Formats: sequence, C-alpha cells, structure tokens
Amino acid sequence: MKIIAALSLALTTVACASTPAPQTPDQQVEAFMRDYTITWNKHDAAAIAKNFYRQGPTVEEQTASLTKTFADLMAQGYDKSDIHEIKGCVTGPDTAWAGMKFTRLKTDGTPLGPKDRASSYDLKKFPDGWRILKLNGYDASKPLACPNRN
Repeated sequence: MKIIAALSLALTTVACASTPAPQTPDQQVEAFMRDYTITWNKHDAAAIAKNFYRQGPTVEEQTASLTKTFADLMAQGYDKSDIHEIKGCVTGPDTAWAGMKFTRLKTDGTPLGPKDRASSYDLKKFPDGWRILKLNGYDASKPLACPNRN
C-alpha cells in the first residue's frame, strides 16, 4: 500500500511539474506566431490558409496564393525562415498586433535577400482562435514595439 501511495504522489508531482504556467494574452499571440512560423517553414499553404490567415475571400483562394508565394521563393533557393524575435501585443478585446524579425534562408544556409527582415501583422480573434488579417512591412533596424493599446 505504501508503494502505491508513493507512486501516486510521484505521478502527481510529475504531472504538476510538467504543467506549463498559464500564458498572458500577449504570450498567447506570440505562441500563435511561433506556430505560424513552424507551419510556414513546412511550406504548408493549405494549413496556413486554414489555421492562420483570414486575408483572402476563401481558404481555397488563399491556399492558391500561398502556393504561388512558396513556388516563387523556392525558385530563388528559399528553404526556411529563421526567427530572431517575436513580439505580440493584444490591442483590444479581439485584436492584436505582432512583430517578427527574421532571416529567410536558402537551402545552402545563406540569407535570401537582405539578412535582416521584419514584418508586422494585424490579428483578430475569431471563435476558432487568432487569425492574421494583414501583413505589413516593418523597419528591421527598429525595435519591435507595440502600437497603442485600446
């Protein structure tokens, strides 16, 4: 009986220790952007259109646009994006802003185009989660800074 009690206590301790701390809303936006980048680096146009974007009229049209984007990038030797920094900021009850600094890498590991790049993203929270509504240019030489919060 002591062995069962000790084992039960050990399993409970491990379960509690492995439970991640709750994320702040800003951290949730940053986690969403990390997941987006993982999917982007798989060149999975359909998953990005379905799970991350709300930019095109339909998921099918967005998938087609992303498929062309990946084909164009890969024709230049593109392999993946290396993220240097992500900043997420909830700006309203169902809106957020995210900024990322990154380098696009070719299959040989060298940068594609300028080494230092940055983009910002306007997000909205839908019943099925955060979605990117718009991608914007961002000056890679400037710190990532949240816009004014509502």
